[in-house]
Amino acid sequence: MTVEEIARALEGTGALRGRQRLERLERLAEHARACPSRALEADVLIALAQAHEYSAERARLPVVIGRLLQLLDAHGAELPGLDRNVYWNLKWMTSALINNPAVPVPTVLRWMDELERRYRERGISLRPAHGLRGHLAQMGGDEEAAARHFEASVAAVRDEYADCHACENNALGDWRAWLGDDTGALRYWAPLLDGELTCASEPHATLGQALLPLVRGGRAEEARSAHLRGYPMVRRAENLRGPVGCHIEFCALTGNEGRGLEILAEHAEWLTFRGEDARPRLEFLTGALVLLRRLAVLGLADLPLADGTVGSVLAEAEPETHGLAGRFDARFGGDRWARGLAARLAAAPLLESLPLGTRTRLPAPVPDPAPVPAVGADLDALVAEARRMSDLRHPRTDAAWERVAALPHGPEIALEVRMQRAKSAGTVAAVADLLPDLEDRPALRAEALAVLSVALVRGGDLAGGTEAAGEAAATAEALWSDGVLTPEQYLAARRAVPFAVLNAIDLADPATGAHALHVLVRETALAEDLGVPSRVAQYLEMSGRVHAGLGDVAEALPYVEAAREGYLKAGQPWFLAGPAHLLAQVALEEDDAARAEARVAEALRLGRAALGPEDLARTASLLVECLLRQEGRETDAIAAALDAAHLWEGVHEPDHVHNICHAARAYLRLDRPGEAVGLFEQVADRFEVSYEEMSLALTRRQYGEVLRRTGDHRRAAEQYLAAAAVAAAMEGQAELEGDLAWYAAEELDNAGLRPESLAAYRRAAALWRDLGAFDARVRCLRAAAWAELALDEGPEPGAPEAAGPAAMSAVLAEVEARAAAEPSPELDELLADTRGQLAAMLTIPEGEAG
Repeated sequence: MTVEEIARALEGTGALRGRQRLERLERLAEHARACPSRALEADVLIALAQAHEYSAERARLPVVIGRLLQLLDAHGAELPGLDRNVYWNLKWMTSALINNPAVPVPTVLRWMDELERRYRERGISLRPAHGLRGHLAQMGGDEEAAARHFEASVAAVRDEYADCHACENNALGDWRAWLGDDTGALRYWAPLLDGELTCASEPHATLGQALLPLVRGGRAEEARSAHLRGYPMVRRAENLRGPVGCHIEFCALTGNEGRGLEILAEHAEWLTFRGEDARPRLEFLTGALVLLRRLAVLGLADLPLADGTVGSVLAEAEPETHGLAGRFDARFGGDRWARGLAARLAAAPLLESLPLGTRTRLPAPVPDPAPVPAVGADLDALVAEARRMSDLRHPRTDAAWERVAALPHGPEIALEVRMQRAKSAGTVAAVADLLPDLEDRPALRAEALAVLSVALVRGGDLAGGTEAAGEAAATAEALWSDGVLTPEQYLAARRAVPFAVLNAIDLADPATGAHALHVLVRETALAEDLGVPSRVAQYLEMSGRVHAGLGDVAEALPYVEAAREGYLKAGQPWFLAGPAHLLAQVALEEDDAARAEARVAEALRLGRAALGPEDLARTASLLVECLLRQEGRETDAIAAALDAAHLWEGVHEPDHVHNICHAARAYLRLDRPGEAVGLFEQVADRFEVSYEEMSLALTRRQYGEVLRRTGDHRRAAEQYLAAAAVAAAMEGQAELEGDLAWYAAEELDNAGLRPESLAAYRRAAALWRDLGAFDARVRCLRAAAWAELALDEGPEPGAPEAAGPAAMSAVLAEVEARAAAEPSPELDELLADTRGQLAAMLTIPEGEAG
């Protein structure tokens, strides 16, 4: 190849990435060595060194740096500036040698001596040299030498060859973490986690490394934030495989195995690729192995992964990971690396659950068909406990009766088991199938009639349900008179009457409501007389709901509050959610979110373990609303929203999405767009199925806003354009569409997509014209003129000047005409701004507008 051909090819490598770029540069380096230009060869080698550094393949750096050193020594005088590039790359190469177990320690030390000699000769600070020696000592387990060199590094003068503050703090934190000093590591990492120190690779790496130390330090919320911010930064970044492994390991140990598997599946090709350096491969595989072993413990080894299953990938990855650790131990002597790996693989989960918003729900292990009682379990005791739980209406009553069913038992107990199963099924067919067998069991038959009534009413047969309720009440009355029923059984059979009456209320007919209240007063008094507080609380709650339904909230509140106290007295905290919802809604309407929060939080705290999945999720969502209504509670709202999202998984998809978006918006209110992006992107593909048009447009606008604030202008524009399309399909939302089109144009411009931004600016201007918004239209047209100038389209047909100035001149003429016809300070200001922009445009040299 000629010098010119090599130069053009080198320029073309800028568009390539990863392995393809490396291979192209390696071929160019061979051609460059044979060409007469040593300057061009140096340029190719420096580009190749950078490509190695920012890939996962740094093992070949010594060959590249060695040739650069030869060029520097032989042609340094004719290659100005080469020394700085070479000595900077020499640091990178030495670091690569340290992390490569195939390079003997004496060889690494010789290169370190060479680096230090050259730095001394040229008056370069030894700050990076000490840091590299400290890193080698750390990996070899020489804690004293590591401390000595790191301290010397910090004490040395900082010059242009030193690593940036961010990278230095990362290295020092990594040293403390190796020693098991989480507190010390986090102290060094704090400026990176807080965003005070940044660079091209930080805080990307630190956000992953700090995850488990944060959790172990009781800072779970900060760990969640670090994951949400950090994973998008390292996702699929080949030179950051280790931090990706950290995110996977974090998921495995915080109850997010599903999310960890999702991340691992996204990087499945990394499981088999063997070309990268040993150290990042070991770090990635270790994180993956922690997750794979955790999934195996959960009985999920058969889940698909890559081209096999979790189990098959585990079987392949485990020996390789141990082999990599063994290579480092063989290099340094001892078993430090093997012991460290074993400790990480044996680590128990740090948290049962730390919701991250993900929708990845793993299948539950298949349970036994029925709970098996412990050996020697007493049937009478189990039956007594099941009956007690039935009287309390405990949510786990089904399981109690199934424990009974698992033991040998007679026909009498079998009927009670069938009765519980029919109640649990709650269908007319289930009860109707049971009734013929209950002729000789009057107490069970009375309750079965009540269950049948409720099933008929819920199925839409109010008349049939009312009739069955009357029969159940009459049967119960007769049996009560004969002393056959306990008070709990008697009231359980009677409950069908108030249930049917409540469902017969017609809000257009106040008489039906009054009748229902009369029935409830009667049943409440009866329950009080019989000393059954659980039924008293139930009927008080019903009375409160009737009053609220009839519009008398003030009258409803005492009943609902009394019901809450009654459930507590009866030992039924799982029923607190019902009163909590009504009390909270009233408090929210009165703008007392703190009072609402107190009631909902109590219901969750006391009843969480027993609430059914939907009731629990709904109550958790109400807590989110209470927190979002209070200033300064964003952090609490985030945790609550992600908890609620976790609870809605597999129950109701839209509510799952809503709560993740609630958490994202709360992060936005805290001015933490990185975390918001991490959440929004998890559910962006489900916005359409979860939101109606207006909410969809506003949510996409918010997603666009956080993308804009994190510098992802292309994707921000995509969200704004999608939101604008939704607004365009809605009646009366032209102004919203105009705003969104304008935002999209700005972001397309920021992303360098000038033709697209020009079209968007023109579209927004047309919308503002139709709305009569002159100021907004002018601003969009001015921005479009600048976009035309940047595109350098040349003069339009018949125009005496270039398109950009011509467009700006047209805008100016329009503003001048409007200002003359309708003078105002606002138009005067708009006119001055437009004239100033045209003047600035005309002074820009041709070709420099972009």
